[in-house]
Amino acid sequence: MEFKNKVAVITGASRGIGYAISKRLVVEGMKVYCLSRTKPAELVDGVIYLYADVSKEKLVAEAVARIVEPVDLLINNAGVMRRGKYWEMDEEKFDLVMSVDMKGPWLMFKYLRDKLAKGAMTLQSNSKNSVQMKENTFAYTLAKLADLDIDKLVAKDRPDLDMRVAHFGPVDTLLEWTDYSEVEKAEKMKIAIQPDAAADWAMKLIRSDQKSLVYEVESQTYLLV
Repeated sequence: MEFKNKVAVITGASRGIGYAISKRLVVEGMKVYCLSRTKPAELVDGVIYLYADVSKEKLVAEAVARIVEPVDLLINNAGVMRRGKYWEMDEEKFDLVMSVDMKGPWLMFKYLRDKLAKGAMTLQSNSKNSVQMKENTFAYTLAKLADLDIDKLVAKDRPDLDMRVAHFGPVDTLLEWTDYSEVEKAEKMKIAIQPDAAADWAMKLIRSDQKSLVYEVESQTYLLV
């Protein structure tokens, strides 16, 4: 896609992968809006930070109302993780994951429906968990699977949208290490990439003619497909 003088909206871009992507989009000449509950420790010039908890409809509506231009790129990136199999998950954790990881993308599509430019690109920041169907991340996996279907349902209303998905593998973020012991974290750090590297892969997907980024578990590599 063309970047210069275009508008992007990213959720959860105050840290991690979203923050790294926002820096790249600004360099490419885009005007970037970040919807998040917090601002980053180091603000990015060219990014407009709007307060929004993506699980709260009123806050999403208020934030989106401040975006006056047509949106050329929407990146649904905000997410939380709570680990546990379905019989281990309590209601509070389940509701939190569903509210942020599934309800959040729905609300963004709902309130940006008439602001997404014709032919706009959308990118879901998804996970290998939805591909592998990991049972020890039951709620997170379920939410990420739902996000794929949300895309399909939105496409029925907006078939002009260029909808893409990035199935990230292990990335050194706060989300990745939620509910991990220090021993487990140290072991997984051997294969985890940094947010900047994940952002590089996201940019490759955005620039490409492919629709998805997939993490190959066996080879620990990424493929555009």
